[in-house]
Amino acid sequence: MKIRFTVLFFLVLICQAAQSATPPYYKLEVTTNKWVYGNRDSFLNGHVQRSVLEQLDSIYKKTPSNYEFLYSEESNSLKVFIQCSLDFYSVVEGRLIKEYQFQNRGYTCGSSLFLKEGNYYLLGGKGFWTNHMDLLRFDNQAGSWEFTQTKNQALDYFPIGVFHTESGITTLFGDYTNPRIPRIEKEFQGFFLDWKQKKWLPIKFETRGLDLSEIVTTNPSYFLETQDYGLLIINTQLPSLGWNVWVLVEKASGKLLLYEGPKSFEAINSPYREILGNKIVYFDYDEVSNTEGKEVLIDLGLIRSQSREIGQVVVLDAPEKTTDASLLSALPWIGFPIVFLLALWLGIQIQKRKNRADQTPLDSETETEGEQESEEENAEILQRLLLHNGEKLNTEEFDSVLGIHEITNFDSKRIKRSRLIKSINKQSEEKNGFPLITRIKNSQDKRFVFYRITFENGN
Repeated sequence: MKIRFTVLFFLVLICQAAQSATPPYYKLEVTTNKWVYGNRDSFLNGHVQRSVLEQLDSIYKKTPSNYEFLYSEESNSLKVFIQCSLDFYSVVEGRLIKEYQFQNRGYTCGSSLFLKEGNYYLLGGKGFWTNHMDLLRFDNQAGSWEFTQTKNQALDYFPIGVFHTESGITTLFGDYTNPRIPRIEKEFQGFFLDWKQKKWLPIKFETRGLDLSEIVTTNPSYFLETQDYGLLIINTQLPSLGWNVWVLVEKASGKLLLYEGPKSFEAINSPYREILGNKIVYFDYDEVSNTEGKEVLIDLGLIRSQSREIGQVVVLDAPEKTTDASLLSALPWIGFPIVFLLALWLGIQIQKRKNRADQTPLDSETETEGEQESEEENAEILQRLLLHNGEKLNTEEFDSVLGIHEITNFDSKRIKRSRLIKSINKQSEEKNGFPLITRIKNSQDKRFVFYRITFENGN
């Protein structure tokens, strides 16, 4: 009996030592200006001071965004990345030191910032025209983000969330978007990036009694990561499952666990989210209510103890890419006449398209392209417009929110602006019964207009 107790005692000590060897995970996500709702003077145990957030708000006043802070206890360093840009800062003694030395924007809405092997990386993101899963490493000497090549990278793909382990990175579900093709598809599982090989492998969610893929891809779903866990939050709106479903992912083992206790959806809409190890702190605040709101804590370690296992995330072997090779080997046997006729037909179609483009009036072209705008393309713009709800913006401010302020050609910018307004208003009218963007004449100078942003129908 004494021997068993001694063995058990040492096993507990070993587990505790292994957990203590893992550096604590500190992360803060805040939205320009809205972090003040919580009336806090600091975050991340005092490492992010109110003065730093005020500095960022003054810099990004015209282009509101999300700030993502990472604190490393190991190196006592605090970094902040600005979403929908490539801007990257160090915070030293309350001062912002910009490390990214260029002026590029876009491409990185929703990117995942992480620290690995002493380097900072960005993974994935949304640009104005595309989804992607590019891996970028920050080069401290050059002051820029450098592309890192990976094998089997999915094109046009963006996940609903990612989580990181020692062996690699797992991406969950998501979609494929490319308006040039056009392509709008769902990803029903996800991928795993083997860090050592820099190679992407497909994964599969094996669950019992719950079709997780079907639920996630057909309902609003979000993912939050902590030190040892990931929290998948699904707003099912189905009474049979509960209005909200929480599925916990144990990062080290890949186990999937269903939490059936009290839960909500408010953490997703919070003006800030603070990650302290396995604890998530957020502010329960509803802009349309008269309540002052309150701060809420979610302890995923406690959630884990109250959840039941329902499945596993399994990494699969990469599929062999034989289609292209087979097609090329078969081409010599197709026959010259067929190839010649195919090339001739293709040339005729290209010429017809060119003739139609030359004959199409400018306004008509704008309308046609505008009709092709999809909800996925407008999603990131709607997030920025929401920050200006009820405001009246001049053309320069409005272009900055749309992300077209860097277009130098006046006509190109006008066409792009018109197309976006038409697409966004069409979606708003179909869903809500009223346009989101309204043009208002400048009473002092009729040549100019203002743009009013309205997410609630005032009629």
